[in-house]
Amino acid sequence: MKITIQISHPLFQRLRDNPPQWWQNLKSDPEIYIDIRKENYLNVYHNGGSIMKLEWSKGYKAQIHMEYIPLNKVTEYALFEFQDGNISLSKLQTIDIKNFGEEALERIKKRIRKFYPNDSEKGIQAQYVINNNQKRSGEGFFLDTEMAYDDNRIDMVWVNIATKAIAFVELKTIGDERLYVSGKKDVETIDKQLKKYYEFAQDNRNDLIEHYDRVYHIKKDLGLLPGFAKDDSLKDYRLIENPILLVGDCTQQWIDKNAEDINNRLKDIAFGCLYQGKTNYNFKIPYKKSRNCFRLDEE
Repeated sequence: MKITIQISHPLFQRLRDNPPQWWQNLKSDPEIYIDIRKENYLNVYHNGGSIMKLEWSKGYKAQIHMEYIPLNKVTEYALFEFQDGNISLSKLQTIDIKNFGEEALERIKKRIRKFYPNDSEKGIQAQYVINNNQKRSGEGFFLDTEMAYDDNRIDMVWVNIATKAIAFVELKTIGDERLYVSGKKDVETIDKQLKKYYEFAQDNRNDLIEHYDRVYHIKKDLGLLPGFAKDDSLKDYRLIENPILLVGDCTQQWIDKNAEDINNRLKDIAFGCLYQGKTNYNFKIPYKKSRNCFRLDEE
């Protein structure tokens, strides 16, 4: 893995030294989280939808998906126009985002939730990040989401302060067919998926620690870390090479029916499995065997 992220990149320096009002407004919204990308840009997320992909190239460059842009609602209905046998919509305008003021930002977030509602995998992912990162004290937090490498994407990266460890976390919902033994040749089962993450972590252990140490430094400089993240660096942290499976919308009936089979299939791959209900977004590294938690070993 080639380390490309730069702590001194102009984007991060300018946001730190001369933060614009729109940046401060985004940072202060409790329903938003921000991730640093290895290509030296960042994503501003709500419920897993990117409000902004922000870059620097002789100035700020940013984009948002067209589906997330609200229209300026003059009336409840948009009018059709008829002319020369053709029909078209009257001219529509997008809202004035007003430096991501509260009202405009809520309109954008509402649009995103139409695509990623709270009970979607992306929505659940967002709740885990926000719930754990905004605690006044805690044993860890999510430093990153959507870690991309090759054609793979790792859902979340957890920093465990108590044990000075970094871990990959793969989030699933019970509707994901990869959790189950499938006869479909084109479906990658959870054991195969996590094995790839394990091998990636093994092959790139030191580079991954260095990468996330730089991410940590950038987030610290930008005021994006939770208040209880007091360490100056992650250099003395270790990488847990075996990924963790988190299923975030379980019922006890589903756990009783499926967890044992999943645990058996992941016994030589995963560090542990955590099965939680729809309203429990308090993440902890699996530490014991129970009906809702499976840990492969004790360290």
